Amino acid sequence: MSGSESAPERNDPSGLRRIATGSTVGLAAGIVGLVLPLGLLLLASYSPGTVIMSPSELIQVTAVLAITGALLFFASLLLYRFGFASLRSIDRRFWIASALCMLGTVGLLLIVLPIAVALLSSDAMANCIQGAPTKASACLRSAAPLASYVAAAGFVLVWLGGLGIVVGLGLASVRYRQAWLTAGAALYALVVLGLIAPALALTTPVGGLAYAILALPLLVLIAPAVTSHGSHRAMAVG
Repeated sequence: MSGSESAPERNDPSGLRRIATGSTVGLAAGIVGLVLPLGLLLLASYSPGTVIMSPSELIQVTAVLAITGALLFFASLLLYRFGFASLRSIDRRFWIASALCMLGTVGLLLIVLPIAVALLSSDAMANCIQGAPTKASACLRSAAPLASYVAAAGFVLVWLGGLGIVVGLGLASVRYRQAWLTAGAALYALVVLGLIAPALALTTPVGGLAYAILALPLLVLIAPAVTSHGSHRAMAVG
């Protein structure tokens, strides 16, 4: 009797469905909020004639893309959080992942503020960057010190949110014995590690730290794609 009552709970696909949706939204967020802005900045730096925009307009466009991406990441983390919360009936340890993802959503809201500052002070930012995208954090620190510290606090919370995804996917991979979810957790762990250097660059003027962000776009695309595939496979086996 008890076994039949627990079966629907064990096989309830809502948690995995939310994780799959969160990973899909996360993929869109990575494209809009990271890959496109970095691509535009790099294109303007190494092939100026291909971007028909003034430096200040370029900053404005990339800032708008970054804000849109941050809001998509916000939605993605919320979906991950709801997915892990649904799985707490299976394993109470999922509450840790759910709580960390919630902290990450707060961090993303904090990051929107310095991006908005960059948008409002696009002329100053454009003059400071002068074709070197990796100087963006130092320029923001110079133009708006308070905003840079708010961004640093936001990065810390986003980092914790990313850690929540790693923890949650790790637990899900063990529960559903799905290697693709294990791979997704490992790839998100690399993203979390890759976020450390850019976060330090916002408060610590150490040369070269900001270059680490250039390695993130590929991981930000692969990690959610692998996670989505793993979630759908787990639901199919279910």
